[in-house]
Amino acid sequence: MSANVESMFSVREMPWHREGLVLDQHPKSWDEARQLAGLTWDPITEAVYELVSIDGHGQPLYRPIEGWQRIARSDTNATLWINRETYAVIDHREMGEIVEAVLEQPNVSWETAGVLDEGRSVWCLASLDEPIQLPGDDSVTLPYLAITNRHGQPGGCTLRATAVRIVCANTFRAAELEGDRTGTTFSFIHKPGWRNRVAQAREAVTGARQEMRAYEALAIELLGIPVSTRQRELFIGEFIPMPPAGLVTDRVARNVEEARDAVRFILASPTTAPIAHTAYGLVQAAGEYLDHVRRSRTWETKLNRTLIRPEPLKAQALKLAREAVAA
Repeated sequence: MSANVESMFSVREMPWHREGLVLDQHPKSWDEARQLAGLTWDPITEAVYELVSIDGHGQPLYRPIEGWQRIARSDTNATLWINRETYAVIDHREMGEIVEAVLEQPNVSWETAGVLDEGRSVWCLASLDEPIQLPGDDSVTLPYLAITNRHGQPGGCTLRATAVRIVCANTFRAAELEGDRTGTTFSFIHKPGWRNRVAQAREAVTGARQEMRAYEALAIELLGIPVSTRQRELFIGEFIPMPPAGLVTDRVARNVEEARDAVRFILASPTTAPIAHTAYGLVQAAGEYLDHVRRSRTWETKLNRTLIRPEPLKAQALKLAREAVAA
């Protein structure tokens, strides 16, 4: 299948790759969700053997390799990974139990779930009934709770609050990177005592929910602050400053003006225009410029800016917006 997806389901929305089941309603239980996602098999552990010798009849003699185990699929017996014996699998039944325990409710709204990379990576995504809709914005931000589980591979089993709707390998990785960047990831170490960390995971998710509510409060505050044309231009000039007169060349001056025009264009675009004359609009336009318009020398630089490392200029944009409206 495309997008590295072996099997999956999605509620109401067709994934971009147009693969998997599209359901009209959320599954009523994790058992049902597992069936629909193709997660009825589990990761199992088996001994790893090495060839010792071949006897006089040409028959090979094997012996177990001490301290190692093979992670395999219970349905096909295909090898997923080779790992130390101290590695404890977290199977697909337990993934659902983790989400139910963290949310402290059995009736979870399972949004998507599936299998990637021949079973080496699996996920389940629950929608939290806490949508954020800001005044003047027709779109709704739906927070999710995701478990991504890499069977035996680096990355392990992690729980995270995310705004990324996982439907493929790319969004799987994007959710991981977002969680790493924002600090909303909780890892379950693949060792026998992993269940003891469920209470800590619940605290981590509670903290992420609080951060989302804090963001909502900040956004509503900024939406309530009107911005004049003069203040908007002051913000743009400070956000993309012109170098000192003695150091600027004609080429640099043109580049600065082009960048400023790009921010003005974003503010005039259909998606930003309704909020363009608010402090929130300035901050949003700055973020869109930094993520999608600003030139990057390489794709790695762009990836680092947008997903992996916190972008200091985004925090600076909030400071500049406050200063502009106070001027």
